[in-house]
Formats: sequence, structure tokens, C-alpha cells
Amino acid sequence: MSNLNGWHRGERLVREKLGYDKIPSTALLFSNISGEMPEQHSTFYSTRLQFLPVCTLDDEGRPWGSVLAGQSGKIGFIRHPKYNTLAINATLWEGEPFLRNAKNFEHSNGQMLIAGIGVEVSTRRRNKLAGNITKLSLEGVMARVELFVDEAIGNCPKYITLRELEPHPNSSPVILDDIRHLLEGEKLSDEAISLIRQSDTVFFGTTYAASKAEAGSFPSHLGMNHRGGRPGFIRVKPSDGRTIILPDFSGNRFMTSLGNVEATPLASLTFISFTTGDILYITGSARNVYGDEARSIMPFQDTFTEIVATGYTYIQDAFPARQSQGYTIRPSPYSPPVRLLAEENLQSKIFSTQEQPKVLFTRITIHSPSLATFQCETSSPIQIRPGQAAILDFSPLLGSRRYQHMAPVKPSSVNDDFVRTWTVSSASLDPDGTRSFSLTMREKPGGTVTGALFSMARKLAEVKPESLENLRDLGLNVNLVGISGDFVLPESANTKRHLIWIAGGIGVTPFLSMLSAISQKNVECPSDITLLLSTREPDVLLSLISSSLQGSKLLPNFTVHILTSASNSIKSDIPFIRHATRIDTMIFENMKVRLTNGDPEIYLCGPEPFEKAVRDTLVKIGVDVGKVHQEGFAY
Repeated sequence: MSNLNGWHRGERLVREKLGYDKIPSTALLFSNISGEMPEQHSTFYSTRLQFLPVCTLDDEGRPWGSVLAGQSGKIGFIRHPKYNTLAINATLWEGEPFLRNAKNFEHSNGQMLIAGIGVEVSTRRRNKLAGNITKLSLEGVMARVELFVDEAIGNCPKYITLRELEPHPNSSPVILDDIRHLLEGEKLSDEAISLIRQSDTVFFGTTYAASKAEAGSFPSHLGMNHRGGRPGFIRVKPSDGRTIILPDFSGNRFMTSLGNVEATPLASLTFISFTTGDILYITGSARNVYGDEARSIMPFQDTFTEIVATGYTYIQDAFPARQSQGYTIRPSPYSPPVRLLAEENLQSKIFSTQEQPKVLFTRITIHSPSLATFQCETSSPIQIRPGQAAILDFSPLLGSRRYQHMAPVKPSSVNDDFVRTWTVSSASLDPDGTRSFSLTMREKPGGTVTGALFSMARKLAEVKPESLENLRDLGLNVNLVGISGDFVLPESANTKRHLIWIAGGIGVTPFLSMLSAISQKNVECPSDITLLLSTREPDVLLSLISSSLQGSKLLPNFTVHILTSASNSIKSDIPFIRHATRIDTMIFENMKVRLTNGDPEIYLCGPEPFEKAVRDTLVKIGVDVGKVHQEGFAY
């Protein structure tokens, strides 16, 4: 049974701002937070964990994350000696915030607030605790801790990356940075920002500092939570190098972490590199950001916590465990795509909710069972550079997303906002903008939006094929959220420069737009263009390329290489060179001079495995892949 008396002030505020206070099923969720540690939890902590992230306060009341672990990164450093009590024998390292904060125990009448979260990364099991340290002794970097648990709750496995860890007893910790107070204008180090951007996991510490009037019903306490996503889901503002944006994904709706921030605007973030053993500890001021303000900072993200670092410590080679060699991590299927900050994507135009143009689907051209072009018309003129993408909100057609905590059959549906991004396959550089554009897309197996669009197209083709030429009467309207992307031709192309385009399948789409713009004389024509296209459908894609050229004779130096394992003959009204393979190192070897000399503009677009294979090959022949323009498919 819970020892809580309801939601504290901060939790009530955040629940009101998010509308959860009006949902009866969530009103009493606090009762699931137990005042007793279940035997299942104590057994989990003592027999399953190689490390325990915890949160404690420094002498200024700022939360810091810490990593408690055994001497060799092995299981068994935690014991359960008695009721609601855990005993921990941890071997720490110089610079670990716990060592600094432990001195507060002596000045707190024998008690010190603590919170922790146990995560077994090999199974995605996790449990949370909060309470007080009742015994503490230090011998150098050895800490013997006894803590009493008065809040315990089990958490779901969402957003945890599966990985396998093995003990690494030979760690050699080195303090790279230990800046407890960042001055105005100071930034996080490049190493710290790099670790944040690479991380798929962070441990999020918070504090609730009760006033005297609140303490009787809602005592002060700490929180420690896990946040996970795809690598790079946490962003650092480039403008100041110290403001960190932590997006909030759909969870269990307890909102305890955000509630603590709402009441006491402080937070800690702890990042661990499971491959190098580096650990980054950050403390800072914090605030929750919602709605339009949130979307103006991180487009498409309705809620996030902003942490402005006020101090940080970076320690190399400290974590006493490592990811097992040869083990391939498995990202959580619940994690949504990475969202960039508005200031990171200056080429994009994101409309406010009130300004979003309406988009009407007017025509569908079916190229193959899984490939079609959808013609669109906008309610107001828009600017689209060749190669950019349209961001569409399909909720007017599909309805609002319904909350679901878990969705084992289709995990991606939990955070699905029905917003999708496709590269525009047409081109118009009219300075006054355009009100029409086309999207050439492939149906994604199991895809919510493409599944609906292609099901409709197939049904119309079956019962009323003439309607595919004019869909206006159907009133298929969606919202245009924005135009994004910097995978574009230079505004003033160097006419002597050689363009090399490398596409995998539907990755040819941005090049269709570029070809259309060049053939219409909308941009300067480069001296020559080489397109390498890997595809299972050469006839279909060559037909799309031909249509983009619009019969133009302006591209005498346009060369197309088709890489395909298809055995059938290929029909096309444009010349091409055929290679009986998908990705062939020899092709790039034969083009080595062009790829490495003369500073060509190289563009790469396709599914991730294709892009990786091409990048690896380019590296082998000496191409600086850092200069390769890449499109992303994580929409």
C-alpha cells in the first residue's frame, strides 16, 4: 500500500497542464507507489544488477546522479539484510559525485535522501526506489551504504536498449573535467556534448524540496528515472552549448519526474558509455516545456524538460562493466525517431499550428503494387527547394492518437502522432512559391499511414479507376506541418562541378526533384551528373527518372548506372549502364578518380543498411565521407 497522500504540488501542476487530471483512470495512480519494498524488488536488486544509478544532493541542494557498482562490475554488491533495507558495498572512483555528497550525511542527523533505479539492461527489467541513507562509511573510494526504502515501484520495459554487459575490472578512471559551477557563458566540453549526442540512455535525477507547510503530507524526497531512445534523442542547443533538451515520450502517466521539476526546478543527468566506460554527470536548473513553446524549440515534440547545466564532471574509463564484444544491441521498438532542434535545422520551415496550410490529395499514379506518386495541392503558396521534404499531419484523416501504455503487437503506435515526412519528388522554384507538389512513396509493410493510403489507392483502382485522376470530391485533406531538409542542390551551382548521386531504391526520390529543377532551367546545370541507382525495379524507377527530365535535352552529360540483380531485360527511353549486382565495390573502384579528385559533390540517399555499405566502400577508396551529403530515412 502506498505511503503517499496523493499528488504533491508539482505533480498536480504537470498533470493539469497535460490534461491528465481529467482522466479518471489516472487519478489514483499514486496508490501504486508502495511504501514497502516488495520481495521481488529486493531480490532483483541483490541478484540481477551490475550497477545502480542513484541520485543524491550536494551541499547546495542540487541533485547529482551517481553510479554505484561493485569492485569488478559483478552482481552481488547489493544485499537485502532486513525489511525495506538495502546494504550496498560500492567501489567508486575519484570525482564520483556520491563521494562529495556523502559528507552531507554527517550534517543531516544521520539520514540523507537518496533515490535509485535498477535496470537490468539484458532483460529490460527495471524497478525504482526512494528513501534515506541510514548508515554510511567511506574508506577511500569504498562506500558502505545502508538505505531504507519508503517508496518503491516497478516500471515497464519501454525505451530500454537491450545490451549485454560483462565485468571490466581493469578500468582506469581519469577525471577529464570537474567543473562544479559553470560560469555565465561557459559551455560543456566537446567530449561531453559528443557523449550526449551518441547516447541512447540517460539517468534522470530530480528533487522535491517540501516547504514547512507541505512537509507533513508531502515530505521532501528525490527521484531517479531512466530515459531512453534512439542515439541522439537528447539534444544540446548549439547556441549556448549547455542547454540540454530531454524529450518526454508516452509513459505510465505517473509524471513523478516532471512533477518534481515543476515544484523544484532542478535536475541531474547521468550518461554512461557502455563501450568506453566514460561517465558524464551533469546538474542544472530545469523546467518543463509544453505545447506550442515546446514545438517551437523542438518541432513535433509536445513536452520536454530543458536542463541548463550549472556543473558537470566527465570521467574517462570509469564504469566497471562493458558491452560484451560481438553483441549487437537491440534498440527499443517503442522509441520514436530522433527530433532535431529548430536551431539545428535552419533550412526547415515549420508552421505554427494556426498557420499550417491545408493539403488536398488530388491525384494518384500507381507505378507498382508498392510504389505510387500522390499529387497534392496546398491552400496557400509554399517554398520548396529541390531535395527537400514535406512534413504532413494525417490526424485529420486518421483521428487523434489514443493513449496506450504498451502495444506489444505494434510498439511504434504508442508514440505515433500520425506525422510523416516524405521527400518531394516534383520541383518548382517560382519565387512566389507553389501550390502543388508530388510525393513518390513506397508502402511500408505494416505502416499506419502508407497502409491507409495504398489501401485506398488499390480500392479505387479496383472499383473506380477514373477517380485516381481526380480525387478532389473525396476531400482527402491533411495539414502541412512544414518543409524540411538540407539535402538540396546549392542555390547557385558551380557549373564546373561534377555531381555524383548514389541512391538505393526509393532513395532516388530527392534526385527526381533535382533533375526536374535542372531540366526546367530553374537552377544552373552542372557540367555532368552521375547517378548510381541500386534497385529491384529498374523499369519503374527509370520511368520516373525519364518523367523528371520532361524530355529535356539540357543534360548531355547525365550518366545513369543501374545496379540490379534482376534478370529480366530493362526497357527505358533514357540510356543507362547496367551492372548485374546491387552494391559492387568494383564500380566505386572504377570511379575512384572522379570520387576523390576535383572536389565532386557526392549525395547519398537510401535505407540505412544501403547507406552504411556505400559509406564503408567509399572510405576504402579514400573518399572523405564527412563531405558526403546524406538524406535520412528515420521519419
